[in-house]
Amino acid sequence: MTNTTPIMTSIEGSTALRRGITITSISMLIALSGLAGCSKSDDAQAAVKQAGRSFTSIAAGDSTAARPFNEQTYKETEDLVAGFAGSENGFAEAAAVTLAISKLGQASLASQDASTAETAALHEARVIRGMINEWLTMNAIALAADQFDPSQEIAEIDKIIKLREDDIQHHTTLFDRINSEIAEIDSIIADLSAKSDEERNVAGGLELQMPRVSATEAAQIAERVREHTLRADQFELEAMRNEGVVGQLRPGAREIQLNVEKANSQITLLRAARNELNDRAQTSRNNARDAEQATNESTNRINDAVAQYAQLRSNEVESANQKAISTTRASISALRDANSALKEISSLTKASAQQTLAECYSRQAIGFGEEAILYHALAEAGIQGDWTSRVESARASQAEAHEASQDAYQGAASALRGARIRGDEGDKIEATAARLDLLGGVEPEPEFEDDYESDEEYYDDEDTQTADDEETDPAKDED
Repeated sequence: MTNTTPIMTSIEGSTALRRGITITSISMLIALSGLAGCSKSDDAQAAVKQAGRSFTSIAAGDSTAARPFNEQTYKETEDLVAGFAGSENGFAEAAAVTLAISKLGQASLASQDASTAETAALHEARVIRGMINEWLTMNAIALAADQFDPSQEIAEIDKIIKLREDDIQHHTTLFDRINSEIAEIDSIIADLSAKSDEERNVAGGLELQMPRVSATEAAQIAERVREHTLRADQFELEAMRNEGVVGQLRPGAREIQLNVEKANSQITLLRAARNELNDRAQTSRNNARDAEQATNESTNRINDAVAQYAQLRSNEVESANQKAISTTRASISALRDANSALKEISSLTKASAQQTLAECYSRQAIGFGEEAILYHALAEAGIQGDWTSRVESARASQAEAHEASQDAYQGAASALRGARIRGDEGDKIEATAARLDLLGGVEPEPEFEDDYESDEEYYDDEDTQTADDEETDPAKDED
């Protein structure tokens, strides 16, 4: 952030200084108005008196001394005394100072306009920097959304789904084979059970015949019953053995069926995950498209705002600053005709004008600095434009304005000292000049302190002897 404290301090000091100079100018102009002279001097005397009354109205803070009144008064005063400044009559110097004060007053008003224009430009720059931050956010969203690519994850999911589908196919084939085997054995069991039942039915029928026949025939029938019963038992045992085989096959079939169901469940979940990734990818593409569109719109707004800002600086700001600077320089130039009788007031007026000039250049430097910051921010954000060259141009202008400001502050300090004011007022003037020198980049020289006792402690006998030898060195005496 640009430090404006020295500038604000300078402005406050300049306002107080100009008011004091104006009052002092009025006193001296009134005093000089009593000098005798030719008719032309009489006209100049009347013009100076009228200027003094006008300045009194402004300096006293008259309720009528609003901006339009001040501006008109300064211009009328300039027109009133311009013809006498630089002439050979006795009031030439008074007219020159009056002319300079008139132009300085106009320069002060122009400086206010320049300050207003610079403030407006500063506000625009801060707004654009806020827009850049918004652009960076939207651009980051667009990049993040555009970079979301789940194709690799989807490919992995498809690979797993394929494995599970292969598992299902394998388990289904095995399940079908086991079921086929179970069905075949079930058929055998059913056939054996039917044969067993048939043999038992035959045995039962023969047993019914036994009571109606002789003992010999009954013995023969009993033998046959035993044979049929044995065959029925054999069929039944064979059926039970096959049922045992089926009992061993069914758990395996059930386990295979569970594996198929588990694989189907996994496939369902995997497909849901794949669909979710596809949906997210589509949403990201939509978000990226929307964010990119918003970024493009923001870029257009920024470019429009920057163009408006550049136009503001190149037109209103530059025009206002140049008007303030040129008017202030005109005030300084007018003082060239006041070098003897009004040397003191001329120097004070010049100091005020130089300080006003310094403020104009300082304000310019701040404006160019903010311009460089803005263009640097645009370059850092990656927004297309010739921002780098603009940054270099703004920084060069900033350095030039800063140097001009320092020169003007130093000129103001020099003019104050040129007033040759003594006593308490002179001390105050010197203190002000020192502050202006500091603003002009001139560091105060350190005060020398004569500490004899410290010197004695610092130098030992050998050093003192060396110093004495150097003082008596013939070669150095020759130099």
